[in-house]
Order: sequence, then C-alpha cells, then structure tokens
Amino acid sequence: MPGLDHIVNHPVEKHFHVHPRADLHVSATPSYARQVPAVIDPSAVDPSAVALPAVDLPAGALPAPAGESWRDRKREETVRALAHAAYDIVRDHGIGAVTAEAVAERAGVSRRTFFNYFPSVESVLTASVARFFTSLGERLDSRPDTEPVLASVLAVIADPADVELVERIGVLATAADASAQARGLILVELHGWLDWFEEWLRRRLGPGRDELFVATLASGLLAAGEAAMRVWSRHAADPAYAGPTFTQHLAAALDQLRAGLDPDSPAD
Repeated sequence: MPGLDHIVNHPVEKHFHVHPRADLHVSATPSYARQVPAVIDPSAVDPSAVALPAVDLPAGALPAPAGESWRDRKREETVRALAHAAYDIVRDHGIGAVTAEAVAERAGVSRRTFFNYFPSVESVLTASVARFFTSLGERLDSRPDTEPVLASVLAVIADPADVELVERIGVLATAADASAQARGLILVELHGWLDWFEEWLRRRLGPGRDELFVATLASGLLAAGEAAMRVWSRHAADPAYAGPTFTQHLAAALDQLRAGLDPDSPAD
C-alpha cells in the first residue's frame, strides 16, 4: 500500500479511476488516503467553540461528599430530632413524661421510627445527655490555647450569650434531683466524658505534666461542677429563691478547688 509520501508527492488528478462504464466515477481521493486522520493544531482551536453547554442538574443529583451519604445525613437528622424532643419533654413536663410515643410525636415521626433508632426510652435520654457533653466539649475546644484552664472552664459556663447551655445544665440538674434513673444516666455520661476532658487538659497544659496530676485535675473540675449543680438545684425550683446562680456557685467551687480545699482552714 502506498505511503503518505506517495499521496503528498502525486497530484490528486492521477488518482481518478475510470469505471468500465464511462459515466461512473469513484472518489478522487483513494480509499487508503481517507483512512489517514487529520492533524489539528491545538493552538488554533477556540475553546469557546467546543465548550459543552451548561446543564442544570436537579437537587440531589450530585453525589454526597466522600464518606457521607444521603441516608447517613437523614439518619443523623432523625437521631438529633428525637434526642432534642426528649430533652424538650424533660424541660417542659419532667422526666416522668418521657415515653416513646411522646418523643416520637414531638419529633414528628412514628412510634415505629422511634424504635428503629432507639431500643428504649432510656437510650434516647442517654443520647440527649451525651449531646450536652459533646456541645460542652466543642465550647471548650473553641477557647484560646493561651487562656488559663480554670478561666476557660468558667468562661464557657458563664458566657452570657450561651443561654442554651445554662438552661440545659438546669434541666439536667432538676431531672437528676427528681429521679434516681435520670441521675444515673447523667453520671454515666459524665464519667464517660471524663476521658475526653483529660485529653483536653493534656493538650492545654502541654507535655511533661504528671499523669496523676492531669487525672486529679479533671476529676476535681467535674466534681466542682457537679457540686455547684447539686447545691443550686436544691433551691432554684423555689420561685422566691434569690440566691447565687449556678454560674456563681461554679465560680465559688473553682475558687475553693484552687485554694486546695483544706478542711482544717478557717471557714469564711
């Protein structure tokens, strides 16, 4: 078969082929020449002339971010709604009013959906308490690294813009005071959160701190918070109560912790 040089060096007229019937002619270009692809100079191509038209995709047509699906997001939204509904019922009616039916109705789902996500009423209460401690951890993480640890703890609780956190503390304290079951759930979550709190303290205090010191500080701070909650909740339910707020009780408890809690020191 002739090569490209043959095509280039021979005028195209030489490649007319006359059919035995004089009135029929084939193409002036040989068949093998038509098989050679054309070479296009990319610099001579206008991108706008070959750009694909824009396509409007319907909502949800794009894939979810890596590691997250629509089903995962929907599940998380439902779990959050059920946990929040349980908290709302405890706040408005007390822990005794929390039932699967009440939580499902408050969250806008069916009773069957409730049990698809939580095996019991206790488990949804646990999820609600766990979300409180998760939120508390996020607030601590947002404090400046250069801020003293005790100042960070008090700043998170005393933030006047964070009314929801203080409200949640009050609701949990009231529930714990009214129900041994609620108190047990809160204590389990509290001590489970302690591991995270210890790690936070290690990061804030820096390397070289004694392990026992960090563990004692973490437990002491949680104990101060629990003591402030218990004392405040004993009186806060009384409409006539005009004593210290929970935040003020916590500040006093942290001061006592800082002073060393010497039982033989003179009383103020």
